[in-house]
Amino acid sequence: MRWLLYPMLVVLLSAALPAQASDKDYLYYRDAIVPPFQESREFFDMPNRPGVYEVTLVSESTGPLTFRVVRVHDEKEVTLAQSRSYTAGNHEFHSRFDNPQGTEDLIVEIANSNPVSSARVSVIVVELPHQ
Repeated sequence: MRWLLYPMLVVLLSAALPAQASDKDYLYYRDAIVPPFQESREFFDMPNRPGVYEVTLVSESTGPLTFRVVRVHDEKEVTLAQSRSYTAGNHEFHSRFDNPQGTEDLIVEIANSNPVSSARVSVIVVELPHQ
């Protein structure tokens, strides 16, 4: 009877696990660990072609967290979007990144204002279909 339970348990556990993005439909996925009262700057070398992208930052860490999306061209940086989240978990931030000439790159800044714990933030960059 025990030999019947093991295959059923494997099937139940695999069905309960969240689906992984096995087809890798994102351009970049990166987990950033930001120590207390520190800032992280994540640089993304964007493709050398025109495109529109969505930048998503997600964290279950205790805030406050500040998210900033920056366009980079040569040595010039321009802030596109910035948001501060004060929640105790469930942080989510979305921003659009237009790269009409295909010559800009992306920097995502994450500031952790929590004096006690580090923050783990997932940064996801997805290329949107042409419209």
